[in-house]
Amino acid sequence: MEEHGKIRKLAIGIYIPDWFYNSDESDKMFTDELIKTIKQSREYRPLRLNLAKLWIFSEKDAENFVRKNNLVAIVQHDSKFYRKNSKYSNNVKLLERHIPFFNSTKCQELGHNKIATKKVLREKNIPVLDDKAIHSLEELNEYLEEDNLYVVKPPSDGAGNGVKLIKKCEREFFTYDNGHWENVDIVEIKQENGERKIKIEHRASLKSPRSLFKKLFLDFTYHPMLVEPYFNDHGKGFSSLRCTVIGDMVVEAVKRTNFKNITSNIARGGSAKKFELSNDQKTTAIAVKNAVGAEYAGVDFLIRGEEWVIGEINIGPFTLFSKYTGVNVGKILGEHLIKKCDELRRY
Repeated sequence: MEEHGKIRKLAIGIYIPDWFYNSDESDKMFTDELIKTIKQSREYRPLRLNLAKLWIFSEKDAENFVRKNNLVAIVQHDSKFYRKNSKYSNNVKLLERHIPFFNSTKCQELGHNKIATKKVLREKNIPVLDDKAIHSLEELNEYLEEDNLYVVKPPSDGAGNGVKLIKKCEREFFTYDNGHWENVDIVEIKQENGERKIKIEHRASLKSPRSLFKKLFLDFTYHPMLVEPYFNDHGKGFSSLRCTVIGDMVVEAVKRTNFKNITSNIARGGSAKKFELSNDQKTTAIAVKNAVGAEYAGVDFLIRGEEWVIGEINIGPFTLFSKYTGVNVGKILGEHLIKKCDELRRY
């Protein structure tokens, strides 16, 4: 296609929202390097898109949009927003009928459903913890054994939201927060449709604004509540490994540790340092990424001594780690996208 006498480059659409671009220096560097790498290619140009604000109502609109912009593929990096914004998700679904997305909507939906993800990984004989979806307080009481440690989490949230270390002792419930055990209430909420939700409520005093604020921040409702056995090293902080997989290559890995909370996420107070995975771990991480049909992903390992299992997969993982690993992930992803687009054009 020509434009003003010049050959117009094919476009690789990029949707990275403003909140991500402006949230951290590493995030901005990732975005800048991704865009720069595509811009420097001979065949392609980057086209920043806001998939939540496009006016696409039909397949014809989607087809015209793709043709008008000379698009060959779109990379989206706002998967958690995809599930919450109907206009965004509808635009993506219409566009995806005419152009490939990295990662695809199918991959997005699978990757953010912890129950479905574990089912797929088990079918591939990838090591994961046994877990149980709990739908009622009675079921929870029957499942938890006295003084044993468990991790509870929601089925479809991310960034450590709702992830708690709990135990039951003499019919009382406790969660571990900010370096100590705290007595909490776990209640059942019955819906009009007959379904039930489970809520962890932290105790607070009306005389303490700090405790009220903490309660507002920490209370969480589950539908259902996923419960799995605690798997970590005692007395050494809560640690996990996170690696970034692009294509068939593990490009970086860190060990994350938090001494006060079960979530080792850096955004929740954890620390990180560069880590070298074993060959077996690298092979498994790539298998996890392939199992959910992703082109790029973050893969988490839970560790206990020399033992390890897969914790979770993150479909939008590129935040904060470049400062610890020195790896230019934006550049690597850009090069991978160019390679994928070349392959698409051959077929």
